[in-house]
Amino acid sequence: MLIRAVTAIFLTFVALSATAEQLPYGVRDDVRRQTQNMAEIERELGQLSAQVQAGPSAQQQALLAQFQSMLNANPQLKAQFEAASPEEQSAFMAQMGIATGAGSSQMNAYGWLEQRLDSVQEVLNRAPPDHPDIVALQQRVTAARNTIASSESAEEANTQAALAANDLSEYPNFETDLATAEGMATEIAYALPLLQRMSSAQSDQPDLETVWLLTNQISSTELRRVQQTIDNADGYLRQIQKWDQQYQPLLNKSAAFKNKWYVNLQYMPQLLAKLNADAPAAMSVMLLCLQHNERVVNQMVNDATARRAVAYFDGGIAQAQREVATLEALYPLKVVNAAPIKAQLTTIQNNIANSIAAGLVALEDLIVAERHMPSDAYDGEDANTLKQKAQALVEEQFPGQEIMELAICCEWDTEDYEELVERVPGEWVRQRFHFRDIQVGVLMPLNSERLVIRVVGVRQNFVTDREIVELLRELPMLRESL
Repeated sequence: MLIRAVTAIFLTFVALSATAEQLPYGVRDDVRRQTQNMAEIERELGQLSAQVQAGPSAQQQALLAQFQSMLNANPQLKAQFEAASPEEQSAFMAQMGIATGAGSSQMNAYGWLEQRLDSVQEVLNRAPPDHPDIVALQQRVTAARNTIASSESAEEANTQAALAANDLSEYPNFETDLATAEGMATEIAYALPLLQRMSSAQSDQPDLETVWLLTNQISSTELRRVQQTIDNADGYLRQIQKWDQQYQPLLNKSAAFKNKWYVNLQYMPQLLAKLNADAPAAMSVMLLCLQHNERVVNQMVNDATARRAVAYFDGGIAQAQREVATLEALYPLKVVNAAPIKAQLTTIQNNIANSIAAGLVALEDLIVAERHMPSDAYDGEDANTLKQKAQALVEEQFPGQEIMELAICCEWDTEDYEELVERVPGEWVRQRFHFRDIQVGVLMPLNSERLVIRVVGVRQNFVTDREIVELLRELPMLRESL
C-alpha cells in the first residue's frame, strides 16, 4: 500500500515536470521576463488606483478651477465643451494641459500600462494556453486590464465631479470679488510699513526756524494710500465678511477656490488690528508736523515784516503753506471727523492764512513794487489752448479791457492714481483719478500807475473729460516793473 502511494506521488511529479517542460526554451525565457514585467505593471497600477481613490490632488483641483474659469469666461467655448462627448472633452483638456482624469497625464500612464500589457499578451499568445504558468499570468493580465478600465471610469467621474464643484456659473462675480478682496488686504498690508515710517519720522523733526517737509520723508502718493486705507479699512472688512458668507456654498464644494479665497484673506483681521494699533502714532506725527509748520510760518511772517523781506513769502512761507495744505488734504477723514482733530486742523489752517494775510497787508507796497510778470515757462503742445481758455474767461468777466500779455506760470500740478471706491453700498470698484491743475497769468491794466496779473486756474479731469476754468486771484504790480 505504501509502495503504491509513493509511486503515485512520483508519477504525478514527473507528469507536472513534463508539462512545465513543454514550454520551448525561447518562450520560457520570454514568459520569465514578462512575469517580472507584470509585477512592475501591477505595482504602478496599484499606485495609480490609490491616487484615483484619493481623488484629485490640491494641484489638480487648482488646474481644474483654472480650466473652469476659462470656460466661464468664454460662454461659446463652454457650450461647445459641454456638448462634446467624454472622449472629446478628454482630448480637449489634454491639449490645454490643465486637466485631470481622461486625457491627462494619469490617462497617459494608463495607456503606457496598456502597451506593456500588450507586450505580455504577445508572449502569452505564443505559449501553450493550458500551461499553469501561462494560465496564471493570463489571469493577472485580465485583472490588470479590468483595473485600468475601472480606474479610468472612476478618474473620469472624479474629473466631472471636480469640474462641477469648480463651476462658477452660479457665482459669476466670484473671481472679480476675489481680486477686489485681495486688493483690499494688500492695501492694508502695504500701509503698515508706511505707518511705521511716519511714526519714526518724528526723530527728524527740524528746529522751529526750518520748515518740516514730511512729504520728503513719506511721499504724497504714499500718504494718500495711508489715507485711503485708514478711511476704508472697516468697510473692507465688512465687505470681505459679507462675501465670505455669500460664497460659502462654493467654498464648501471647491477646495481650489476655498484655498484661493483664504490664502490671503485669512490674515485680514490681524492686518486690520495692526493698522488700528499703528495708525494713532502715525497720525500724531502728521499733527505734530502741522503744528510745527504753523509756528514756522508765524515766525517767518514776523521776520519778513520786521525786515521787509518780501522774498520770504515766495520762499519758506510758501513752502510751509504748501506742506500744510498737502498734509491736511491727505489727513484720513476717519480721523479728521473725530473730535478734537477737526477743530485743531481748522485752527491751524485759519491761523496760517490770517498770519500770511496780515504780513502781506503790512508789506503790500513793497510786494507790489517788487512783483513782475512771471515768465512763460510752459512749452506743452496745449499751451495755446490753455491761454485761449484763460483769455476767454477774463474777456467774459472784464469785457472791453485790454489783455497785454499771457503766460502759463505760477504753479501746475498733476495727479494720476487709482483707489478702491465704494460706489454704492457693497459695490467696490477701482476708480482712476487723473487731474491736472495749471495756472495762466493774464496781464491787464488796472489804473494809471498799476497793472494787474489775473491768475486763471484750469483744472482738467482727464477721466471724465471735464474741466473747470476760474479766476483764482489778482496780483497788482507797478507799470514801471513791466
